[in-house]
Amino acid sequence: MPHLSPDEVIRAALQISHNRLRKQHELVVGFAVQSLKMGCLDELLTQACATAAQGMDTPFAKVLQPVPGTTLFRLTHGVGWSPKDIGTATVGADDASPAGYAFTNNRPIISNHLGQELRFRTPSLLRDYGIERAINVPVRGTAATFGVLEVDSRDGDDFIDSDVVFLEGLANIISMATERLAAQLERNSPHAYSETVLNASPDCVKILSRDGEIEFFNEAGLCRMQIDDMRAVAGKRWVDLWPDGAKAAIENALLQVGQGNSVRFESGCPTAKGEPKWWDVTAAPILGRDGQIEKIIAVSRDITERHEQERRLTALVEAQNTQLTEHGLHLEETHHRVKNSLHLVNTLLLLQANLSTEDTVKAQLRTAASRVQTIATVHEQLYQDVQGEEVSAQKYLSALLADMKAAFGDPPIAWTVEDFLLPAERMAPLGLVVSELVTNALKYGRGAITVDVVRRAQDALIVVSDEGDGFPEHYPKPSGTGLGMRMVKSYSRYGEEAITLDTSTGLSTIKVRFKL
Repeated sequence: MPHLSPDEVIRAALQISHNRLRKQHELVVGFAVQSLKMGCLDELLTQACATAAQGMDTPFAKVLQPVPGTTLFRLTHGVGWSPKDIGTATVGADDASPAGYAFTNNRPIISNHLGQELRFRTPSLLRDYGIERAINVPVRGTAATFGVLEVDSRDGDDFIDSDVVFLEGLANIISMATERLAAQLERNSPHAYSETVLNASPDCVKILSRDGEIEFFNEAGLCRMQIDDMRAVAGKRWVDLWPDGAKAAIENALLQVGQGNSVRFESGCPTAKGEPKWWDVTAAPILGRDGQIEKIIAVSRDITERHEQERRLTALVEAQNTQLTEHGLHLEETHHRVKNSLHLVNTLLLLQANLSTEDTVKAQLRTAASRVQTIATVHEQLYQDVQGEEVSAQKYLSALLADMKAAFGDPPIAWTVEDFLLPAERMAPLGLVVSELVTNALKYGRGAITVDVVRRAQDALIVVSDEGDGFPEHYPKPSGTGLGMRMVKSYSRYGEEAITLDTSTGLSTIKVRFKL
């Protein structure tokens, strides 16, 4: 057998891992499509087990559901198990069993050495089948945790974290499918919406009158907003729950919905007990049988953690950029490590996006991955020219724009950059601003794109044009997360005064004044 170098061993392992991830992704997508056509819960759960076993290269997978009034799970559906065990076999549901721990703690658990485990006992059912490894993920239901999806193996490689992502994808599809089936059972409800289904949502869901008064607040929403009793908000205007700085956005949303449009925006709103929160809000009309607007549904997703991560990422990048000239001989190594770390984050975000079953989540993850990749490209161009204390703007930005053009499939981008020198701690923010403006032109503009960067005394003037129809009415106020334009305003050091729009030439032109 030929001797493999360490690099060859690593490449071989990565190829195996890549093939496994691709296979699992294809299985998740296929199961999601199948689930939309299934009207029988038993068929759905059995197919989920078969898909899980195939993706993990093992014969054994099962769904465990709690037995009411006991501390046991019943094996309700599965593949690889004897038919006499499916529907009758039980395992413990307490924290001392892997499945019980996953269920009660609402988190996945991997046990690669059951016979040597000090955390858990090995259920007798698994011993009878010679099972050595198990991985469990909770399956959330419409009212409470539905059960546990478990995959087991007698031999083979250890289960790893990416396997958890695969099984959680299947578990999420099961959760959504059970909600859909529950909604079908309630389709004869006199309401235009099902309170059972709305209460099953982990987001904050409100039903409003046409005038914007609160008629319904789901249970998760009351909990997330720290409202003790629905009676405390019933009949109140939705806009009155928001701080003064957000009221204009709420009033505009109600106006748009009243005209039959769906609206999405992000804003901060503290809970009833004053805890700061950020929300991704979607509001839409509910139409009656006559086609007229009867009510309004507003769904708020808690994005506080993501918002805080974006703030920390922006602060981290800014802190790194301001420290570039202070590290001397260590500067190139620092940039190299930052680039590699950002490429890794980009890869992980794209992987999670590919495995996500929600379009909005998929889009947000891909946007985040694209922004991280842009930051990585900026760093890569910067550390290649760190021998001097100052960097050539013409050389740096030309290389950056050439990389972007190649990355986006060679679109028609032309640029002119005046040659001037700039300290590294300002060159990186300049590169990020140019990248953000060009990315926006590629995503939302049309036709050829031109980029001009010239020096004006202590400022740089960045001009990006495309052949599109102009800008939205409220641009550059954000309609999504707004992180990109907040970065442009912050890095320019001119805030709101940095940006000027110009459509007088028949082109869509944005100008940014950047302090050097």
